Parts: sequence; C-alpha cells; structure tokens
Amino acid sequence: MNNELEPRMTYPALRCNMGDWIYYITYMRFIDIRYWIKPTAEIHPNKSLREMIQRKLTNRSSNIADYLINQKEMFFNSIVIGVYGGAPQWYPLEISESPTLGEPDLDEDSRNAIGLLMFEGNEKLFAIDGQHRVAGIKLALERKSDLGNEEQSVIFVAHKTDASGRERTRRLFTTLNKHAKKVSKTDIIALDEDDAFAVVTRRLVEDFTLLNSGFVDVDSKQTSVPPTDRRSLTTIVTLYDIVATTYAISLTKAIKKRLIYFRPPDKVLEEIYQEQVDYWTLMKENIPEYAEFFNSSLEDEIAGRYRTSEGGHLLFRPLGQVAFSKAVRVIRNRGQSMEKAIEALSKVPMDLNAPPWQYVLWHPGLKQINNKVSRLLLESLLLYQVGHPPRQAKYQLLNEYRKVLDDPKVELPPVVHSLTFIK
Repeated sequence: MNNELEPRMTYPALRCNMGDWIYYITYMRFIDIRYWIKPTAEIHPNKSLREMIQRKLTNRSSNIADYLINQKEMFFNSIVIGVYGGAPQWYPLEISESPTLGEPDLDEDSRNAIGLLMFEGNEKLFAIDGQHRVAGIKLALERKSDLGNEEQSVIFVAHKTDASGRERTRRLFTTLNKHAKKVSKTDIIALDEDDAFAVVTRRLVEDFTLLNSGFVDVDSKQTSVPPTDRRSLTTIVTLYDIVATTYAISLTKAIKKRLIYFRPPDKVLEEIYQEQVDYWTLMKENIPEYAEFFNSSLEDEIAGRYRTSEGGHLLFRPLGQVAFSKAVRVIRNRGQSMEKAIEALSKVPMDLNAPPWQYVLWHPGLKQINNKVSRLLLESLLLYQVGHPPRQAKYQLLNEYRKVLDDPKVELPPVVHSLTFIK
C-alpha cells in the first residue's frame, strides 16, 4: 500500500431514502476501495457460486484496469456497496448562513440529509453492483500505485447477514443488473470518442460523399434494414461492422480490443478512414447496381428495387455486405490488392433467389432473410467462387453447405473467377 495514503474512516455523504432502503451517497478514493471492499461472498455463501462470480470478475478486470491506466478522461458511474458488521455512525452537519447570501433555502429534509458517515473499522464492505469496476480498480492500483488518490462515487446500503438479509441483498443485486439498460451499439457509434471504428463510422456518414447523402440508416438499432425502408443501402450498425472487419479481421484480439477501448493516434484513424473511402469507391466502380444506387437520389428508391420480397441483390442486404467485406479482407491478407479482390468478387452471382444463396441466406417460401445463417458460410461461399479456400483451414465448406440445404448430394457452385492465391 502507498505509505502516503491511508484509508479513510469518515466520508462526507448525503443520506437518502427510496422505498424501504436507507442509503448514503459519497465517494471513495481508489486506495479506500482497495482497503475496504472485499470480494462478494455474503450474497452467495455457496463456494461454487463465489468461484463462478470470481471467474467472471477476472475475465473483465484486466480490461478495466487498462482503461484506468491509459485513459486520462476515465469515468465510471456509482458503485453500490453493501455494508455489514461494525457500527457506522451518521453525523448530520449544521448549515450556517452565508456572510453575503444569508440563510440558504433548504427544507428540513434537505438539512438532515447532509452529513458525515463514519466507520469504526470492523465493518465489512462488498460491491452489490460494480464488482468488475472494483476488481479493475484494484488491479490498476497493482500496476500503477499513483492512481490511489483518484475518486469514485459510491452508494452505501445496509446489509444484514441473516437469511432474510441475504435474500434482500440478492434481490437488490439482481434488480440493479436486470433493470440497468446496457448501452446500445448505436449509442456507442454515435458517442464513443475512443472506439476507432465508431469515430471513423461517424466521419463516413458526415464527410464521405458516397455515404453522407442519407443512404445510411442512422436511426436503426438493428443490423438489418427495416422492410419498409426503400432508400437506405445499409444501417449505421452494419457500416460499423464493415469498418471493423475491413481493417481489423487480421489483427490479434488484443490489438483490436485496444482500437475499441483506447483512441489511437490521428494517423491510424486517417488510415482506417481512407481504407473505407477506397473500399466504397471501388465497390461503386465494380458493381453496376451500386453505381446506379450512388448516382441516384433518395427519391429514386433504388435500394427498394434490389431489396425485394423476392430476395433481390446480395449486396443490398447487411449480412451479404458484411460477408463481402470479410471476403475482401481475407483475399487482401493473402497478398492481393483491394482492387483485385473487389473486382474478382463482383463477378460472383448476387441473386438471392438463386444458388448458392437460395435457402442459405434467403428463404423463398418464407420470403425472408435467414438471420441465423453462419457468417463463416457466407464468407466462404464468396471466397470459393473466386478460387480461394475458407479463412479457417479446417472449415468443411461442402459439408456445411449440404447441411444447411439438407441435401447430401448437392455440389458447391462453380468457380466464376480464379484469383491468384499469392500467400
């Protein structure tokens, strides 16, 4: 422990009430969190459940520690802490008059809510909500001890160790986790300033000529384009996936994770952006339907012509768009240029109501996309038709194709263009 920082026993706080809970809002320094907050054992005394929780904490704490160490603009929402044992004391503070402003306009409840929460030393604290953040804070302190003075907002609630007390706390634990709304992918794309792919996706729909004309659905929270939308080529969620795929499919998980959690230098952001400019420009040059689309106006509803109740065109469906971008990336990783990869893949049959997409990606009887189809199967079918094997060497494409079609005799579609496998 850093000798210059000793854990505090007294915290300025607000005393609040909601339902039948009395709780206290305050803050703790990271050094206090390391000292006071213990592993969550009281909620689940069962050893197996405790070990399961600990495994989950370990899986995410390292990412959180990296964030705390590397992000100067770090911020977390409040951690909810259960307190049992000891005898913490509440000391209300008296609010005096201001020499210049006089008596503050506070009612009695507000006056009684402001005070000091003092621990006597033998209390036990554990995180009811925020276990991953606590574990990450502790790990970050192990790696960088001068973070000890950073301050984290916390909410203290009382906890009893008998059966009814544990049940009550478990209910609070699950309530907080069930009703807390996870940040949606669209919110991340719209707001995240660290995720490189989100930053580039926003720039594409703001600045890039081909994508800033309203042809990208920026409101949909889904990957798929709504059936009633006859104007949009794709959704912003799919565009994000294409940006990430085109740039990062060949990177290690660790490097890709850093690009998501830690904003890279502007040089890298520019590189990712220019790659997308090249990609979409080449798509327009090589795919006639895209040329027609990008040369039209919204009122022409070109997307609606190629995304129909009869299936339409592979590249007007988000699943097809992502699969195509992955196939381009795989071919590039094998030594070919983006231009050669797109030129070759553009020769693959694109009619969803014909092999190899019929009953794989498109179900003609139901007249709908098969959203459960293997993404690797789609990518591999594209690669096969230009003479390239699947990205995963052990992937049995013919077996998977037959399995999806439920036909042990069906053969793979013909190769339409043999593109050199350089490496």
